Amino acid sequence: MLENSSKKSGNDRVSAVAEASFRLRRLAEPYPAGDRVKAAIQRAAKRAGLPIQRAENLWYGEARLVRAEEMDAIRQADEARLAKENNAREQAQRLGTLFAAVASRLCETDADVHGSDIAALVEVARRLGVGDRTVAETEGE
Repeated sequence: MLENSSKKSGNDRVSAVAEASFRLRRLAEPYPAGDRVKAAIQRAAKRAGLPIQRAENLWYGEARLVRAEEMDAIRQADEARLAKENNAREQAQRLGTLFAAVASRLCETDADVHGSDIAALVEVARRLGVGDRTVAETEGE
């Protein structure tokens, strides 16, 4: 009985293949306009360090199983992608806050002269995800 319980069930294999497929699809992002699936699979394979044919089998869920080293490579690449994405988001937030601060300083010096610059900085700050409260403080000055 103990022997059977240590074996992977069919559902575990399906789950592993589904996870690998999902993560490979995320690794292929961003998809350029007019991108082909083949190109996306090649991108994902390269980023995960997998042979293209193996990545294609996992992408379409055709693989019977996912070897541990393959899943480790896919997860590691996906986690690195996510960390890079989070870092970029944080940098954009800091940059937006900086733009809002510059706009605030320009308001303090001479809002009439720098009106168009202030408006542009506030717009960029908003697009970079700076909260409306921070931007509103800049506009209200």
